[in-house]
Formats: sequence, C-alpha cells, structure tokens
Amino acid sequence: MQFSRWFLFFILGLSGGVIYAQELTLNQLIDKALQSNQNVQISQISEQQTAAQIKSVKAGARPQVNVSGDYKRYIKIPGQVVPASAFGGPDGTYTTLAFGLPYNLSTSLQVSQAIFNPSIGIGLKAANLSLDLSKLQTTKTKEDVAYNVSVTYYNLQSVTQQIVFLRSNLASTEKLIKVTDLLYKNQLSQGIDVDRLRITHTQTKTQLQSLQASEEQLINMLKFLTGTPQTDSLKVQIAIDEQAIEQALLQQETVNRTDLLLLDRQKALNELNQRNTKAGFIPTLSAYGVANSTFYGQGGEDGVFKHVPGYWVGLQLNWNIYDGSARRAKISSQRAENNTLNLQMQQARESISMEMRNAQNKFLVEQQNLASSREQVTLADKVYTQSQLQFKEGTSSLTDVIQAENSLREAQNNYLNALLNLRSAELDWKKASGNLIAK
Repeated sequence: MQFSRWFLFFILGLSGGVIYAQELTLNQLIDKALQSNQNVQISQISEQQTAAQIKSVKAGARPQVNVSGDYKRYIKIPGQVVPASAFGGPDGTYTTLAFGLPYNLSTSLQVSQAIFNPSIGIGLKAANLSLDLSKLQTTKTKEDVAYNVSVTYYNLQSVTQQIVFLRSNLASTEKLIKVTDLLYKNQLSQGIDVDRLRITHTQTKTQLQSLQASEEQLINMLKFLTGTPQTDSLKVQIAIDEQAIEQALLQQETVNRTDLLLLDRQKALNELNQRNTKAGFIPTLSAYGVANSTFYGQGGEDGVFKHVPGYWVGLQLNWNIYDGSARRAKISSQRAENNTLNLQMQQARESISMEMRNAQNKFLVEQQNLASSREQVTLADKVYTQSQLQFKEGTSSLTDVIQAENSLREAQNNYLNALLNLRSAELDWKKASGNLIAK
C-alpha cells in the first residue's frame, strides 16, 4: 500500500477543504507583497528621491541664468570727498560733492557656464551610482519581504496540516469512545477506559484550538506582509509538491546576491568620492556674461530720466590652495572605508559559500528524513488501526491503543517537521544563491 489511510484522508482533506476553498498560492502572495508591502513602497519612494537628486546634480553642468533688480530712492544723495583744486579751489583743501539722481533702478542679467570643473563630471558618475544603489536597496527590501512571506507561508502549511491530522485523530478517538462506551454498557470494558479516552479527546481538542489560533495569527501576518488590510479576508492555497521542491533546488545554480552588488557599488562610489575630494586641489574655471541696465531719474520741473546700459563678459578662476589639510584627512578616511569594504566583500563571499553548502547539505538530509518519516507514519497508522481492531475484539488493552495513538501523533509531527525543514532548506538555498525573486 503506497499511501496509508490517514495520508489519503490528508490529501482529500486538503483538496476538498483547502485548495478549492482558498485561492492565493505562494508566488501570488509574494507578487502581492512586492506591490503592496509598505517597506517596499518606502524603498521605491527613496529611489524616486535619489532620481530627483540626480537631476539636481546634472543641473550644475548646465548654464546658469540669473536676473536681479535693484531700486533706490535716495532721501539724500551720498557724496564723495574730492580735492577742491580740481574745481578751481585752493590746494590742500577738499570739498564734498554729491553725484547722481535720487531715483535709481538697475536690472542685470547674468549667464555663467562652468568651463573646467572636474567635480561636476565625477558628481554625475556618483549620482548615477547612487541611483544604482537605491535600486539595489529596493531589490534587497523585496528579497527580505519575499523571504518573510515564504517563511510565514511554510509555517502556515505546517500548522494547517497539523490541524488536518488532529481532526482525523479526533474523529478516530470519538469513534473509539462510542465503541468503548458500548462495551462498558455491556460490561465488556471498565469505566476508566472511557474516561481515559475522553481525557485524550479533550487534550486533542485543546491542541486543535491552539493550532487554529496559530493559523489565524499566521494569516494575519500574511495580510500585514502583503499589504492587505486586517479587516479584509485573505484566502491561501495550501499544497505541497515535494518533486517541485527538489527540481527548484537543482535549478538554482548561479549566485546573484544583491548584498554583494551593494558592496560593489558602495566601493565604486567611495572611489568616486575619493576622486572628487582630490579634485578639490585643482582650480576651477567658469565663463560669464552680464547685461546691465541702469535708470537714473529726478522728479520736479527739471525732471531727468537717463538710461545707462552696460555689457561685459569675463572668466572667473577659483582655487582653494589650502584648506587646513581637511581634504587630506578626508581622503585618508575614504581610503580606510575602501579597505573596510574590501574586507566586507571577502567576508560576504565566504559567508555565501558557507550558506550554500549548509543549505545543500540540509536539503539532502531532510530529503532522507522525509522519506523515513513518511514510512514511520505509514507503519504507525497500521499499528494504530490494528490496535483499535484488537481492542474492539477484546484481545488488546486500551493502554496499547493509546500508546499506538501517541506513536502515530509523534510520527505525524516528525513528518511535518521534516516537510517544513525541507521547505526551509529550499528557501535557504534560494536566499544563499540570491534567487528569492526574479531579477
């Protein structure tokens, strides 16, 4: 017999009570979480902010246009002290003269363009790297969300299947109570036998209620992870395809870890920052042109209104020759950070290699454990069924039945643990190889 009676009951219970009544698969739950999870949305907003900052950096390389205006109404026109001899006065004496008119309006248009500034080009490259980092951080957030959804889903699978087992065991116990009660009424068994079965029945019901509460908690956690309001219903399809698990593991061979890519981009960005700091030793040159219009006026009978235009172009050189060795200290700090990133990358590669080996070994072990536990459940179910039949025939004691039932429960729990560990090993393999989500 390939599958025991309980296993057939388990499959039928899942197909009739879960698959058709519920809807979302694990992949659908992950897709929903990647779209609606709040952490993912926050990371995407951060990505948009980085893109906006890049536009701001790029603006520094384009021409800058500034318009300014100034209006003055002199209550008293300011004067200047000049030699009186310039106007026919005695030598060695000075007089105060006021130049200008009381009304002054000036407008100016200035256009400037950086001609040589290494920091602009380096800044543009750094901005693009920052955008890559932001996108990778979003990917990392999505991977974390997908991992948490998967872990919660697998725990829900285990709890749901434990509920199926307990309901099956509960039904068997109820039937056995009826038989034992009938035997007691016919003076073929003792009253304590019925009481012991009822104690077992109560314990099973209590355990079932606890598992049902855990099931609800896991559903609520999936709602939270997938961005589903707690007041809404979330239906989950519970099914396990062991063959698909094995194929999934064998197909995940390439390593595509986001954390390695993050470290690589951080290292490249740090190197650009070093170049940008060194560029501070180099002078910058920019060109500019100015168009200026000044209007002078005076009211009254002798009113005057004069327009004085002015136009000029120029070059501006800026060179910070000494800044108190601040740049040199910053470069030393950036070099130390680069060394740290190199060590972190080496450590990450070793960690990934270890995680992949451990996941693969765990998977192979759990494969064997699953096959062994499945056989144990089949055997335990057979013993339990025979002990029930022998008890009904009066050739076995109730103690033997209860022991057989306890053995069956233990075998069922071992099977579920092996199944959950197998799924966990598959998930650890995907995480180690960087294949939790499509990239």
